[in-house]
Amino acid sequence: MIDLLCMKTRLASAQLAAIGLLSLAVGCDSDPTVSPAGTGGLENVAGMPSSAGASSSSAPGTAGSGVGTGGASITGGGSSLDAGGAIATAGASGAGALGGSASGGSSSSGGAAGGSSSGGSSSSGGAAGATSFPTTPPVRDTASKVPISKPPSGYTVEGNFAYGPLTAQRLDVIYPTNGGPKASTTLPVVLMFHGGGWIHSYTNDYGSGKDHMSTFFNRFLAHGFIVCNAEYRVNDNTPDGAPAPAAVEDALLAAKWCWNYLDYFHGDRSKFVVTGASAGGHLALMVGLTTPAAQLGPTAPTDFKIAGIVSGYGPADIEAELGAVAKDWLPTSLPNRAAIAKQVNPITYVRGDAPPLIVVQGENDNTAPVPDSQRLVKLLTTAGADASIHLVPDAAHGFTDATWPDAEKAMFDWLKAKGMGK
Repeated sequence: MIDLLCMKTRLASAQLAAIGLLSLAVGCDSDPTVSPAGTGGLENVAGMPSSAGASSSSAPGTAGSGVGTGGASITGGGSSLDAGGAIATAGASGAGALGGSASGGSSSSGGAAGGSSSGGSSSSGGAAGATSFPTTPPVRDTASKVPISKPPSGYTVEGNFAYGPLTAQRLDVIYPTNGGPKASTTLPVVLMFHGGGWIHSYTNDYGSGKDHMSTFFNRFLAHGFIVCNAEYRVNDNTPDGAPAPAAVEDALLAAKWCWNYLDYFHGDRSKFVVTGASAGGHLALMVGLTTPAAQLGPTAPTDFKIAGIVSGYGPADIEAELGAVAKDWLPTSLPNRAAIAKQVNPITYVRGDAPPLIVVQGENDNTAPVPDSQRLVKLLTTAGADASIHLVPDAAHGFTDATWPDAEKAMFDWLKAKGMGK
C-alpha cells in the first residue's frame, strides 16, 4: 500500500504542482444503526484556481486515474463504459476528477459545465438543465464483488451500476417494484453515502459499506424516495483504497451519474436530495456545497442540481478534526495535507446560494463534534443560505432504536416542508 500511495502521490504531484493541489483518495464512517464509542463563501481557496472554465474538459482520461490529462485541471479526464461494461481509456470524456461515466463514444465539453451523454450525441457547456441525458439503460457491473443493498418487500434493487471505472465506484438504485423505469409518474430521489470514518467499507469487517445503510434507505423508501446508494473509495490500505480527497471525488462523480439517469428511473429533477451517515454525512455536505474552484469533479449547479442536503451526523469541519475523526483519512504522511484538508472541508465552500441544508445529529455527539456543525450552520445562515440543525436528545454518534424516531421526524418534516417526500 505504501508503494501504491507513493506512486499516486508522485503522479498527483507532477500533475498538480502548478496549482498547489493534490488529487489523492478517500474514506468512510460509523455504522448508522448504532452509537459507537467516540471513535464557502470562499470561491478562491488558497492554492486553488477559481475559474470553472479554465479546465480542459475534452481531453481523454486514463482509466483508474483520479487526475485528468488535460492541462493543469483535474476536471478534464474521463474514462467511459462501453455497452458491454468494459472500460475504455480513450473515447468519451466528461466533467469530473475521474471523468464522466458515458456510453456510446460520446463526449462533453465546455469547462465545468459539461455532462455525460450517450448514443453518440454530445453535450457542450451550459448548466445541468441544458445537458443531454442518456436514453439507454445504465450498465450494471454484474461481476462486481461489492455487496448489494437489501431493500424491504415491495421494492426492487438494481445493484452495482458503475459510476466510474474503479472497483469501489459502484452504486445501487432502489425503487418501488412497480416504479423506476416502469413508472408513469416521477418520485423524489436521494443519493446516500455510508459511514465508516472514510477508512471502513465493504472491504473489512467493521460493518460498513452501502449494504449497511438500511436504517437510512428503508426510511427514505417509506417516505416516497427512489434511493441511489453509493459505495466509494476509503483509505483502508488495500490496493483499491486511497486517502483524501478520493471519497469526495467519488461522491461528486456519483451525483453526476445519478443526475444523468434520473429520467430513466423516473426521478424528479427538482427533488434530488443528498444524505449520508457520519463520513457519509460529510460527503453529502460536500456534494451540495463544493464549487468548481475545488477542482474535485462535477459540482452543483452546473453538473447537477441538489434540492436539499440532509447530513446525518457528518463531520462539518475537517481542518478542525485532523487530530481526531479525520486523522486516518488525512494521515500525517499525506503530502500537502493542510491544503487537502481545506479542499475537503465543507466550511471552505460556505456561500449564500448553497442548497437548503439540515444537520441531524445526537446532542452528545463527540465524534463529529456538535460545535463544528453549529458553526457551519451559523456561517451559512449568516451568508444568507437556508441552513438548520436538529440535535437529537440522548443520542451520541449515530441513532439507536430509541433515538431514530426523533431523528426521522426531524429529517422528513424538513423535507416535506421543502415539498419533498411524504
